[in-house]
Amino acid sequence: MAFSLEVQSDVRPANLPSIWVQALAQHGIAIEFPPNFLSECETGVLIMKVLAAPAALTREDVNEPASAYFEFWTDEDGFGFSTASGRSTLDFAVQCLCAATLADHLDAVYVDPQMGKSARGADALSLAMEEIKYFISTPDEEVYRKFVGWNTL
Repeated sequence: MAFSLEVQSDVRPANLPSIWVQALAQHGIAIEFPPNFLSECETGVLIMKVLAAPAALTREDVNEPASAYFEFWTDEDGFGFSTASGRSTLDFAVQCLCAATLADHLDAVYVDPQMGKSARGADALSLAMEEIKYFISTPDEEVYRKFVGWNTL
């Protein structure tokens, strides 16, 4: 089952990678974007290289290069973030934190339609952390996939 999040905003920042790299670092996630990632808001599957992530966000420490994926899009309401079933705990954490940190940066509304909850600005981070803690408590979920290189993706 897919898991989707929305960030409702009419602002479209041109520096998403730098927003996310700095914000995720504050949560212990070291992340890189593809060399050809355009800084404008793009639509499609966003694949990131995660160099490190703490067990508090993924269930196990990630200490080797790993891949994180989510679908990302913009529309008239703002931004969308989605992962399919089979997602890793790392995918889920990065999805939630990218959405929440964007909501915080823009003072926008973070919406979880599955739970019927929303939060504005900095409060989005608390809601994202609640969702992450619930998801990583499920022992059946894969923690991460090794990163195999930008050219093989």
